[in-house]
Amino acid sequence: MARSYRNLAEYVAALEAADKLVRVTIPINKDTELHPLVRLQFRGLPEAKRKAFLFENVHDARGRKFDIPVLVAAMAGSADIYALGMGCAVEEIPERWASAMRNPVTPVTVISGPCQEVVIEGERLKTQGLDLLPVPISTPGFDNAPYTSASHWVSKDPETGLHNLGNYRGMVKAPDRIGTLPAMLGVGMRNHIDLWRAAGHERMPAAIVIGAPPHVSYTAVTRIPNDMCEYDVAGAIAGAPVELVRCRTQDLMVPAEAEIVVEGTVPTSEVEMEGPFGEFPGYMAQRDYSFFMDVTCITMRKKPIYLAILSQLPPSESSMMRHLGRSAAAKKFLLDAGFDTVSDLDYLECGGANSFVVVKLKKRDAGEGMRALEHLATKFIGKFAIAVDEDIDITSLEHILWAVAWRVRPHVDVKSVETPLLALDPSVAPPGTSRGIANTEAPISTGLLIDATMPWDYPPISLPRKEYMERAREIWRELQLPALELRSPWYGYQLGAWTKELEDEARLAVEGRYLETGAKLKNVRKRID
Repeated sequence: MARSYRNLAEYVAALEAADKLVRVTIPINKDTELHPLVRLQFRGLPEAKRKAFLFENVHDARGRKFDIPVLVAAMAGSADIYALGMGCAVEEIPERWASAMRNPVTPVTVISGPCQEVVIEGERLKTQGLDLLPVPISTPGFDNAPYTSASHWVSKDPETGLHNLGNYRGMVKAPDRIGTLPAMLGVGMRNHIDLWRAAGHERMPAAIVIGAPPHVSYTAVTRIPNDMCEYDVAGAIAGAPVELVRCRTQDLMVPAEAEIVVEGTVPTSEVEMEGPFGEFPGYMAQRDYSFFMDVTCITMRKKPIYLAILSQLPPSESSMMRHLGRSAAAKKFLLDAGFDTVSDLDYLECGGANSFVVVKLKKRDAGEGMRALEHLATKFIGKFAIAVDEDIDITSLEHILWAVAWRVRPHVDVKSVETPLLALDPSVAPPGTSRGIANTEAPISTGLLIDATMPWDYPPISLPRKEYMERAREIWRELQLPALELRSPWYGYQLGAWTKELEDEARLAVEGRYLETGAKLKNVRKRID
């Protein structure tokens, strides 16, 4: 049954009830031990065994103890955890996303909320401020500071007032200053910064929401169209309007049930160095000029939970979150454009759930696969987009590459297109050069479209037919051989180019009558010169 959570604490209780939570009560150093401990399950456990971690006894490298627990891998430690946050079964996630995008729910304004029970401002903000929060170091040994990772930045269009909620990292630089990297031009908060500067404003109001119920976090990390507010989609996922409260020092609306809110202003014409930080492509994102926020106030619950997202090398929590949310949104994008033959779409986790997208469809004509990819490239493409037929298992990289190997004519079925700059891609520019983040000359970012659908009918897959493989499985079990984990394809099937005559000859062969075929073929000999 579909359900939602009013706040993060309610969701933590649901994680524990579902046996998806590990409570860590021993002392843990947030700067050197916390992320490495959670990382181990992504490198050494199958996905189904991953859990969220709640650290209740946190200190830092200087010996400071925090009374705020840290929650990691709670949003998308696995597909099962993500589904729990969505309040539905794993297989229902795409439709829940599609329904939320079709039926947004307008948020409601409340006078006050739990996120403002404690207020930090004035001298305490300047001397302690962000240092009061147990912000972990995500990549100990390489990151140059603690960075917020589950930080949902709130900004708004200076003309329309439409709010945007986007997830960007935040480099702690001072008790009252935090860096950020809104790296995609024309999207989300970066678009808003440019709009505020173009309108003549030196500063843009901003806020950071840390620790929101899952439906808010999921919309923050999923690419929502610029003309749609994430709060509206979050309300649709929850089945109830998101309650918003006005910030204390900025004219912005934030979720009343958030754990922590950091308020401030972002200079629109001033940038400073930010990074390096371990990012989702699996490499350290180099230092570059980027934006920052001067903090004007921090508010929080009386007993907040600090939420962090595990990112860096995939698979990770962030890649799982993008993989599920972005795949569902991109599929809807194609269906809404009339590509109703699309049956599935997946952003592969091995590419950070960003650079590789695979579209499965039953095409009506020879060009439909490429047309679908070209439309996807107008908004959702990462770096490589591949169209495949319905018989391909798009969760299997091996199966996808098999389709590319034998169904692609490179001179016809491959096309390069220019794409929006992904500054975190280490291949777009060498270390030490600008990646075009701070209005400098941007390097070119391109994507490759590969139509790996069959250009015409093919002969059958060269494996035994299903009935013979099923019988082989029975014998396997009778022999008590090791348990099988079959990969597609594990039996042969037809792909259109197979005649009645060939079907009959195959039947005769398994009946032991293959010599009849030999005699027939003797009668159709021909001479060659």
